[in-house]
Amino acid sequence: MSELFGEQSVGKKVGRYQIVRALGSGATSKVYLAQDPFAGRQVALKVVFPAALKSAEEGAFYRNMFLNEAALAGKLVHPHIAQIYDAVVEEQYSYIVMEYVEGGTLEQFCKPDSLLEPAEAAEIVFKCVRALAFAHGKGLTHRDIKPGNILHSGKAHIKLADFGLAIDKSSERTVLAGAGSPAYMAPELLAGVADASELTDIYALGVVMYDLLAGRHPFIADNTASMTYQAVHTDPEPPSAHRRGISAELDAITMRAISRDPKKRYQSWDVFGQELVQSWKQELKLQEDREAPDTMRFDALRGLSFFKGFPEEELWEVLAISKWALFPAGTAIIKEADIGDACFVIVSGFVQVSRGKRKLGVLTVGDCFGEMAYMAEQGSARSATVTTTSECILMKISSADLRAASVYCKVLFDQQFVRVLISRLDAANRLIEQVPEPASPPPG
Repeated sequence: MSELFGEQSVGKKVGRYQIVRALGSGATSKVYLAQDPFAGRQVALKVVFPAALKSAEEGAFYRNMFLNEAALAGKLVHPHIAQIYDAVVEEQYSYIVMEYVEGGTLEQFCKPDSLLEPAEAAEIVFKCVRALAFAHGKGLTHRDIKPGNILHSGKAHIKLADFGLAIDKSSERTVLAGAGSPAYMAPELLAGVADASELTDIYALGVVMYDLLAGRHPFIADNTASMTYQAVHTDPEPPSAHRRGISAELDAITMRAISRDPKKRYQSWDVFGQELVQSWKQELKLQEDREAPDTMRFDALRGLSFFKGFPEEELWEVLAISKWALFPAGTAIIKEADIGDACFVIVSGFVQVSRGKRKLGVLTVGDCFGEMAYMAEQGSARSATVTTTSECILMKISSADLRAASVYCKVLFDQQFVRVLISRLDAANRLIEQVPEPASPPPG
């Protein structure tokens, strides 16, 4: 065991996983980059120090943390949560196999000399909101939300990690009271007058948002006791007091999330997320040339009738494989007889469908067109022309990208396309029924 945690660990195997290099270590474990030969992917391998689990004083605490994470293997599948693939308890090793996310944590962006743009920070927080809403829907309260537990792999791309202290409503394991990072604990937890809940997680994420915007913590103190007193009894200055360029909307969102009074905080993740969406809409009004972020696109997707019934993880997948564009009125999006390789969903505006000189109908928000390019499984000639009749935002998905999507995502699209075809056939049949039969020729 000592060899594994020493300098000679590279190349060694833990179970089927071959260690590539060390990534970091903490009080109870060491994390390695490892290769999974069966799945053909790199993973993060968290190996627990044997002494931590055997400790007379803290062994039960660390075992509970390990089992908390291990129990979530394969359960939290969300694009903004670092997935746990496997967990193993053996006599020699106890370890958890996690998704490897290249990059660092948000800690690097909480310093005055390395801050992100406020709009980018807001988008990161929005994705955290959606990830935590998903976890909450599974009965989980995270309890340890902080910059060091949020992985960052590029512009606004994040993964929430470390559910070791999470409370699972469906579990019978003993809850570890008072656990968490004091700097991110809600005042009612610090004062010992309430239990961890959705509202305390909202507070913790609000503090993360403050850190990202202001480049400093809302409460500065020499020790934990002093910081705790401030958090329980005082209100901090808004982030804009420490940094220029932060909008009044982002100030207000941050301060509401970290309100000392739980009743004045956001009462749900959905409300928190909607406020962030509204702040982005205001940002786009001020900078009209700015591209709409994932925050607004995801919100638009959730409101489209075509995607009704799509779970959140599939909506994020759709967002990843789609391209969005604004078209002026009078643009021919597809033309009759052209070979098609994509389908479209209307996000805003109207389009007209025609064949030759004959107008077939008008489509609007939430409708799709061009789906036969995907359903035919090969490039097929378009049967009609589709032209914008107003300024339109269209979402385009190539047939190749849709075929490469997850199985469930493809099933959901297939179901929707079939519904669309049935609806259109039904409408065509009704039109046929309305056409009078030709008169019979006179006898003789």
